[in-house]
Amino acid sequence: MKNHTMRILKILSSCILTLVTIFSVTQLVTGCSAAYDGEKLFFQVGCSQCHTYYGRGGRMGPDLSAAASMRSNDWIDSYLQNPKKINPLARMPSFNHLSRAKRKAIIRFLNE
Repeated sequence: MKNHTMRILKILSSCILTLVTIFSVTQLVTGCSAAYDGEKLFFQVGCSQCHTYYGRGGRMGPDLSAAASMRSNDWIDSYLQNPKKINPLARMPSFNHLSRAKRKAIIRFLNE
């Protein structure tokens, strides 16, 4: 009985180890929480309609090429969520409808 139990435990631990390894590799390949492509989002959600980033995009809003070096990530995230709270005269719409993960991906892109 003891040998049988030990064999079952070895098999279970081997299965768990395999699942953990698969999960870890999947995280590395997909980037897990970083799975959103910030550059793609920047151009898809409309940032580039008004803002330029290294020569690409609109001209209505400020050039964001150096934004991340002038403002903290938290400040940028707050501004994305509610620009008028920080600057009552802001013409930029709120991007609060974007998930935190998507906003973080855009901010990561601005930091590149």
